[in-house]
Amino acid sequence: MKVLLVHVWFWPHIGGGNRHVELLGRELVSKGHEVTVWCADVPEHHEKAFKRFGMNVVRIPPSFVISGIDPMVSLSGLDPGEFDIVHLHDTLPILIRKVAKKASKLGVPIVTTYHNDYVKTSYSGKLLKWVRWHFQGKNTLDLSDARIVLRPYFEQLLRVKGVKGRIDVIPTGFEPPTKKERVPDGAPQGPFLLYLSRLTKQKGLDILLEAWSSMGDSAKSGHQLVIAGDGPLKSEVLKSIGRATTDLFYVGLVDEEEKSWLLRNASALILPSRFEGLPAILLEAAWEGLPVAMSDVNDLGKFTAEGGFGISMESDDVKSCIEAMSEMASADDRKIGAWSKAGPTLAKDFLWPVVADQIELIYEHAVGRNSRA
Repeated sequence: MKVLLVHVWFWPHIGGGNRHVELLGRELVSKGHEVTVWCADVPEHHEKAFKRFGMNVVRIPPSFVISGIDPMVSLSGLDPGEFDIVHLHDTLPILIRKVAKKASKLGVPIVTTYHNDYVKTSYSGKLLKWVRWHFQGKNTLDLSDARIVLRPYFEQLLRVKGVKGRIDVIPTGFEPPTKKERVPDGAPQGPFLLYLSRLTKQKGLDILLEAWSSMGDSAKSGHQLVIAGDGPLKSEVLKSIGRATTDLFYVGLVDEEEKSWLLRNASALILPSRFEGLPAILLEAAWEGLPVAMSDVNDLGKFTAEGGFGISMESDDVKSCIEAMSEMASADDRKIGAWSKAGPTLAKDFLWPVVADQIELIYEHAVGRNSRA
């Protein structure tokens, strides 16, 4: 089957969405499918068409980028009619909507994965979100032959938003951390809590920094805090360290071996996100038996607590983050053992080969239904 995966962001951009697309593509290649990825050329890369893990990657240069997040691209010279199935990863961006419109006119079956619901708090932000959904995002799903969401929460959300017809719940997959491990430069000795994600407000890093600076020594129970990743709030992390903080460590953007060491040596993973789909790092931590404190955004805290591998905390709430870190740092061996045992049991159903099998069935059904029509 010739499969076209479309996502605005892809390697060398770093993020959860493009990692999802890359790992799905690799699984599909291993199953014998011919996989192509279309993405925007942001950040600009010296190669516009190349092979990556057996996938054909086409990076489309934008004429400009709207608000820094939506590249204005042209599909001139690109034909979705060359493919058996088009799999869109998002609903709103210009690239996604242009491919959906063109593929629909050509009669190519479309599968769309709804990854996330971006939270807006201001009146203008909420109004813009409503307008874009009703005139752009919903249309992408209406043009789709199959719709996938990562969590049951999003299925319920789309029903409220007026989406009718079948919606399949298929989670993001994850790849187990490498067996080889290496200590990152700057990692401390002694017990530590871990934040491993992009350094952004979306991920709640500002909440984490404020919570940590407000905690007394007794609440930390001898723990230090390690931050790993990169992003626009890196300067805030360095400022916090510069304010004579002796128990906060920044190890930068880590590679796979360094990530493995962090997940196997931390006491807990702290994820205070403001909005998320289903972060792969949550599943990787569960697989390694690392307890997690997850903010209850899109029911992810509930998922973590009911899955038995960690606890839930309130999103965008410094006090709740303090309480969660204190609970994790002071947990006894019995509680840690229960969390560590539950994680791998839950995570095995989210391994990429399992998830890719489910997506492949969606493709086959969509292509079969389209050919019969």
